[in-house]
Amino acid sequence: MKVFKLGFIVAATFSLAACGNTTVQDSDSSAAKSNSLVEQQAKETLSVVMSLEQDGKEVEGATQELEVEEGTTVLEALKGQYEVIEEDGLILSIDGMEQDEDAGKYWLYEVNGEQPTVGAAECEIKDGDQVKWLLNALQ
Repeated sequence: MKVFKLGFIVAATFSLAACGNTTVQDSDSSAAKSNSLVEQQAKETLSVVMSLEQDGKEVEGATQELEVEEGTTVLEALKGQYEVIEEDGLILSIDGMEQDEDAGKYWLYEVNGEQPTVGAAECEIKDGDQVKWLLNALQ
């Protein structure tokens, strides 16, 4: 009978220990999820204005005021607001306005009136940026 009681106590102890480990794992998992949510909420929201220009004139109705997360690139913001056709990082068309190789017209972009030295996929937006996409003949 003592062996039975001893066996029951040992089994109960292992059972409770196993439940305790699960609880610790669940707590760790909950803490990780909570930290992830805090990190996502900590990302700042940035305001930016994006516009399109074709042949030296602003495209009517194409200017967008955007709210994007910190770390968003110019290309990501563009794709989030306009219909974009891209090939190997080169923009071929925005909202149906296509580049024209024969006429020497290609899509370029400016941020705050200056052409960045990196591609749109590498250029991160900053709060208050004015991004303009230009479809003009290269001179």
